[in-house]
Amino acid sequence: MKIPSISEITSKAQNAILRFPLALLWAVGGTTFFIKIIEDDTYDYLKNHNDEILTLIIGLSWLIGMQFFIEQFKNPKKWQWLKLIVLALLGIFYWYLPAIKYYGDSPIYLVRFFLYLIAGHLFLLFAPFIFKWDKNAYWNYLKNTSIAIIRSLFYSGILYLGLILALAAISALFDVHIKSSRYGQLYIFCLGTVNTWIYLSDFPKDIFKETTIYFEKTLEVLVKFILIPLVILYLLILYAYSAKIIIEWELPKGWVSYLVIALSFLGYIIQIIINPIQKELKSWTINKFYPWFYILLIPLNILLFIAILRRVSDYGITENRYFVLAIALWNVGIIFYLLFSTKKALKVLPISLFIIAIVSSVGFWSAFSVSKESQIQQFEEIFTQVKNKNNVATNEEIGRLQDILDYLEKRKQVSSLNSITKLDLESFRDPAVDEDYKAGWLNTTKIWDSIAFEVDASSIPENEHDSYYSLYSSDQRNTYTAISDFDSFAYLSFYMNSEKRIALDSLYLELYPKKNSLKIYFTKDDTVALEIPLTEKLTELSKYGNNLNNASLDDSTIEITGTTHSCKLVLSELSFRKTKEGIELQNINAFLFLKQN
Repeated sequence: MKIPSISEITSKAQNAILRFPLALLWAVGGTTFFIKIIEDDTYDYLKNHNDEILTLIIGLSWLIGMQFFIEQFKNPKKWQWLKLIVLALLGIFYWYLPAIKYYGDSPIYLVRFFLYLIAGHLFLLFAPFIFKWDKNAYWNYLKNTSIAIIRSLFYSGILYLGLILALAAISALFDVHIKSSRYGQLYIFCLGTVNTWIYLSDFPKDIFKETTIYFEKTLEVLVKFILIPLVILYLLILYAYSAKIIIEWELPKGWVSYLVIALSFLGYIIQIIINPIQKELKSWTINKFYPWFYILLIPLNILLFIAILRRVSDYGITENRYFVLAIALWNVGIIFYLLFSTKKALKVLPISLFIIAIVSSVGFWSAFSVSKESQIQQFEEIFTQVKNKNNVATNEEIGRLQDILDYLEKRKQVSSLNSITKLDLESFRDPAVDEDYKAGWLNTTKIWDSIAFEVDASSIPENEHDSYYSLYSSDQRNTYTAISDFDSFAYLSFYMNSEKRIALDSLYLELYPKKNSLKIYFTKDDTVALEIPLTEKLTELSKYGNNLNNASLDDSTIEITGTTHSCKLVLSELSFRKTKEGIELQNINAFLFLKQN
């Protein structure tokens, strides 16, 4: 890597300002904004500016790509107005983002952000070649882009390392307190401003004049001894797995889809690297890479489709499956394009991926709309099946219904199921306990109680080794507010299998986790007034599966009548394991209502 002189660096930096004024202004402004956020040093301030942060991150690649696109016209000045369109679209994106602090609670917005971020970087890979094509110029363009990125990251990384070491030295030698946020601010400055500036100043302008191919020996070594051997290894693994499927006559696992896609992308990267000189190098593996790699990919793509369509058939479409299916279709199209097209313009790869990213982000055909409708359809089919069986559901059916309910709740679309359940599901929300979650929490336990579904105990698979069960029902704290039928009330909380004692007026209570039992004693003589066995109740609860929140309130209640006292125990939180040795209680929180007979 050639080290430039100071005068060369200064000249390139000035040219970058003149060539990319808007992009650099965006980078410097964004960097300044990020530094201000870090300086403020409050997490709330960061959360309150999520919209600005996401918009600033997206905008840079789009503005740089638009400049590359404009420069290919005969009179670029006449097309500068296209940058205003980019700014307008960024403004729409910023306006569209909701005023929420946690985008994880509504993943649609984050997925769209990543789609537009990916699309912006893909735009950089073909922007100058939308209306023109030259195979050698395109290869050099991608090569120069890669070199510029590596060089800018290297230089900005060295600068950052030097600056933080300087701060550390000042702090150690002069006993000067330096805020820890300064290191983060320097990182943002080096990455946002320095890195961007070096990248833009290092990039050639006359792209179509660079048609001479300089294929360095390092690239040949990389492809011949690292990348192609990796491709061969993955091909052997996938073909061995295919043979295993045929021999055992079983359906492929869903994970194989990702491996086939990753292998395909690795092959496309190799094809791009060797494209202009493939037939000129004296290397059998490089010479024969095309077309044999693509021919060998065809059977593996059949495997890919079987795996993803099986998941879609069983569980419907989600955003992840939508994108895997879209990339699978794209993959097949690219394979046949490269095998049978006479032109084989490699710009088709980023352009087609760019289109997929944009098209899948909006409209009734988008990943979000298609996934939503698919999950609603799945819910309706399962719901109808259970209704037709007198509200008796298998463990798998109730689990699928719960998964779909959770899926739609995360996307704030649970009301889409109102027409199916004949309930106003939004009315089943507990009051908000945090200002960041003003909508409150959807209480699924109340929903299943209202629908009155029962789980067929015979459908629950028995795990002979170890099964973990847990219950958390926030609404039960407010279930009993009047205790007129009882003499006393206590809230019990036991954790980690410890034996603890709780005083109850003239009585006291102890938990015996090894025996899964609660005992109430008379304080005066330590004799047992009442024993509450838990094993039978825990076994009964396990019919609901590992998530006991689907259990009804009655099933979470134990009533015991003894000689001198009676009690009602309402479980609110619970966790236990079923092992070969029996039930192992881990923690129990409950409401105890006690009266004397």
